[in-house]
Parts: sequence; C-alpha cells; structure tokens
Amino acid sequence: MTSVMPALAHVVGIVRGREIDASASVTLDQDSLVLAWQDATPWRLLLSGIEGIAGGGSSLTVYLVSNDVLELSGDDQLRALGRQLLDRACVMPELTRGLKSLGSSRGVPVAAHDRWFAPLLAARRTVEGVSDPARQVMLLDAATLTTEIERAIAEISATKAPGDLAEQRAVEAALEEEAGPVFTAIESMGLAGDAVRGGALDTRIADWRHWVETVRGVFAAADDAWTGIAAELR
Repeated sequence: MTSVMPALAHVVGIVRGREIDASASVTLDQDSLVLAWQDATPWRLLLSGIEGIAGGGSSLTVYLVSNDVLELSGDDQLRALGRQLLDRACVMPELTRGLKSLGSSRGVPVAAHDRWFAPLLAARRTVEGVSDPARQVMLLDAATLTTEIERAIAEISATKAPGDLAEQRAVEAALEEEAGPVFTAIESMGLAGDAVRGGALDTRIADWRHWVETVRGVFAAADDAWTGIAAELR
C-alpha cells in the first residue's frame, strides 16, 4: 500500500481524560495512527480503537472509543492521511477461513457442492481489494446474494430430479428449509449494511466492523447449512 508523507498538524482534543492542544507530526504505520510530539513520547493510537473519521482538505477529525475525539488541523496532507487511514482500517478480512464444508464434497455430487458455494465465493471476489466501506456494502448486496442463493437451490434441485417437476419442487422446498438460517443471516447483513451507508461518520468504521461480522455470519450459516443440504441430495 502506498505510504503517505507525515502530516504536520495542530491537535486538539481529549484522549483517556487527557486534554491535548499541541502540534505533532502525524503518520500511519501498519496498525496505528502515530502522533509524534516535539517534547514528549509519541502516541500510537491503534486503528482498532478508531470508530470513525471526518474531515476536509486541511482538517481531520478522529473519533475514538469511549467518545474521545481528536481534531487535527494543518494542510492538504491530512486529506491523504485520512484516506489511507480508512483504507487500512477497513481492509476486508478473509471470509472463508475456518469453513469446514467449503473444502469438502465427499459423498455428494461435486457440482451441487460447487453450485451451493458459488454465490458466496463470487461475493467475496467482488470486495477483494476494495477498502471503502460504503462501496463494499454496495458490492456485497444482500438482495443480490439472496437471489443468487435461491437460483443455486433451484438449479441443484433440477439436477437432482431432472424431468420430474413435482420431485424438483419437493427437493427445492427441502433445501430452502435447510437454507433458512442463511437467508436470516443475509437479512441481518443487509440491515447492518444500511447502517454503514446511512450512519454518521463518527461511527462509520465501528458500523463497518459490525457489518463484517454479519458477513462472516452469512458464510458460517451457509457452511453449516451444507451438511443438511448434502443429506437431502444423497
């Protein structure tokens, strides 16, 4: 990731009960916002403790946990630093780590296994390399994911009972029942995504972290559902 030159800023605010009104050189490292004071030990504010940011060309407001706030004023370099802070704080984590059924299709048709997980893998690919929270939510759209999973269920059912519409409908109904928790998890993801897009800037990063947890919940629910779906297909 391209680094940004240190920004010289005047910092005003409160952190852990301490009032701040001083100048600092402000930089980012891999996991922290670093404020280097002229006559004091630098402060390292972990990105995980930052809940939101806002600002213009020559100012940056950093909202921390426990309602602490820092107001930074300086020059245009703060705009670039704010963008990079958001990029680093909102990197999409790996979503498939720990899933047990995704890598195993023993005992069931491989095509059905791959078709079931295809919408999730496609959704994961859409957000790779994207760090803007609102764009991530837009790309990993709840309604689209619901439609794709419903389509996967219909196609798997058709493959299970080709030429027999009544049997296809019966299989589809059974698979939809197994997939119920997945649809519930997607609904939660959609609500959390709405909070990211419509929420205040001071909680944008915190709202994004909650949304990521709901996305993980969708992947976990789909992974769990596969056991029952696979049983219906045997």
